[in-house]
Amino acid sequence: MEMKRVIAILDLAPRRAIASVRESVEYAADRWGAEVHWIKRPLQPCHPFWQKMFVCGSVVKRFGPSHVLQLDNDMLIRSDCPSPFDLASPDKFAIVAERQCALNRLDDGGWQRKSHEEWGKRCRLLPAPAWIHPNGGFYLYGTDAFTSLFERIAQYLIVTYGASDWASDEALIINQLWHDRPEDIVFLPGDFNVSMLQNTDWAANPVMQSFIYHFIGQSKSRMDGCRSQRTDPPELPHPWDKATQPIINAFGTSPPARFDLGQVVRAETAANLLAVYPELLVSGTWTTQSHYPWTRRPVRRQDSAW
Repeated sequence: MEMKRVIAILDLAPRRAIASVRESVEYAADRWGAEVHWIKRPLQPCHPFWQKMFVCGSVVKRFGPSHVLQLDNDMLIRSDCPSPFDLASPDKFAIVAERQCALNRLDDGGWQRKSHEEWGKRCRLLPAPAWIHPNGGFYLYGTDAFTSLFERIAQYLIVTYGASDWASDEALIINQLWHDRPEDIVFLPGDFNVSMLQNTDWAANPVMQSFIYHFIGQSKSRMDGCRSQRTDPPELPHPWDKATQPIINAFGTSPPARFDLGQVVRAETAANLLAVYPELLVSGTWTTQSHYPWTRRPVRRQDSAW
């Protein structure tokens, strides 16, 4: 018997999901063959970060054994997003890496290290490596395999006095996974949980550039203006770019495998082409030469590809 697929979302007052988020989730669930479990009442009298540890049990109680995609209620799913359920089996715990910009170091020098160490000390666990820190809000797992893991995490609620600092839910989950089942941690592409706080240019653009946007912190003000429904033909993220349309007209429905833009000052043309032809390999030669003729700066070039 195939395990039921469930999208589970804590949707607690006063920060309820906005209409566009609800619509994108319901549309995705219909395409992925999943049930949606909106949790509108607290599961336990504790901080929302700790509430996340009780979602697994709530799903089992309502749906029985399930393959669960646990999301936050400030995440928008693009209408053509592939099913993450197809990318990881229920016996694996799938996450998306938190390191999504150059400021998030891959070594042990970042705040993630401190977060893991602090929660490891509180829970008497060896801390997980800093590089494995997840972008919270996206957890994909099977209830049969991981109910006991969440139950163990929930036991720390008392000994840590319900503390909710230092990225508590992410650190709690990844430390316990690293301790119990490190071989079952699976990373999905960053497209499935893009931090809008770390990608401010994307947040400001109403055309979604990837599959799932996570509007964290100050980026939440951009959420209502973002459009998750893809159009046909796809809406261009930079429609004002004059170089794009002649190339699209030339390609039609049969683009080449690779296209060289030549000298590149800004990335709008490449972004537009990738929106229409996601399999296209776009290359070019970066230059720091200004658009404006009155600005005199030395030209520096570097070959690159998108």
